[in-house]
Amino acid sequence: MKKMGLCHLNSGVRYLYLPQKLLIVFHLMFCMCMITVAQQDESQIKFLMRQLDDEDVAVRSKAAKALGSFGYKAQVAVPLLIGSLNDESRYVRRNAAFALGRIGGDTGESVPALITALGDGDWTVRLNATSALGSIGESAKAAVPFLINVVDDVNWEVSVNAVKSLGQIGPSAGIAVPVLGQALKSENEMIRSNAAMALSGIGKAAIPVLVSALTDTNKIVRRTAAFSLSRIDKLPKETLLALTVTLNDSDVSVRVSAAAALAKVDPSSRKKTVLILTEALNSKDEFARGFANYSLKKIRELDALFIEEKVKTLILQLRNSDATIRYKATVALGKMGQTASGAVSDLIKLLDDPDKRVSSHTFAVLSSINSPEAAKAVNQYLENQK
Repeated sequence: MKKMGLCHLNSGVRYLYLPQKLLIVFHLMFCMCMITVAQQDESQIKFLMRQLDDEDVAVRSKAAKALGSFGYKAQVAVPLLIGSLNDESRYVRRNAAFALGRIGGDTGESVPALITALGDGDWTVRLNATSALGSIGESAKAAVPFLINVVDDVNWEVSVNAVKSLGQIGPSAGIAVPVLGQALKSENEMIRSNAAMALSGIGKAAIPVLVSALTDTNKIVRRTAAFSLSRIDKLPKETLLALTVTLNDSDVSVRVSAAAALAKVDPSSRKKTVLILTEALNSKDEFARGFANYSLKKIRELDALFIEEKVKTLILQLRNSDATIRYKATVALGKMGQTASGAVSDLIKLLDDPDKRVSSHTFAVLSSINSPEAAKAVNQYLENQK
């Protein structure tokens, strides 16, 4: 006898509840819509590709820019856009470079043409070419020497993009470190800022330059260098020592930057670094106040994430078949105090553990955690012992 609310889909095979059937229908409709959208995109991309050969400069220019809006979907248009980098119109060349950057590509197919575009007579073409190479990333490593040359472009906006792109290419741009070190001292704030980000993007090869910058005569260079170091993983001991020395810098904004960097990469420094950051909350220096506040929030977030991951790991150990591992997990959770509250449910199950070490220590841990669930379990356990 068929149950009410069931819908028969495949005769003699199975029945599905109506909601499940509707989900299948909606899923199929969604897939069909996606296919339709993909087909429309493909059709539009082909149309725009044809427009790249139009006699009207405005049409070619708009087509090139529009192709960039499709991102990676417009990969098929890359060869034509590369050709458009040689267009007689600077507007077409500029938009072709823009589109190639938006489309990207792991193969770096457009890199040689974009390198050539770095020497274009129009600064907006160079601007978009530098940006495009950065968007391509690691696959644009062949462009590094050419981007280094563009760092000193007559147009400062091109310089900014060149510096930024070197960082986006990453560790493969290691030969650019000396140039970026000089850019770190630029009078242009945007060049300085992008140089700092680029050096941290390159990583370990940039550490010596950044450490040297910690003693620069310009306080902005010093604090920027400290911030950049905080973005590099696994700093060597010598670098940590240099940051520790910078905690005594004469400028409060530099001290705050060094403290924030150390607090992130070396948790053992927290006693001193957090104190510096906390004191800076009342500083007259606007940058120091704002960055200290931001850094303290980030530290709390990192700590909370670390604790959450640690509790998850210990919960898995509480479920281990080896009693010794379970016991060690309860000991570790006991040392965490109230921060171990996320493990209460799993700890309660161990109150009846056959291993007395585990059950007795679990009781002690639950007693130290201030939560209704833990208190109820402890009281119930004591009642059962009477």
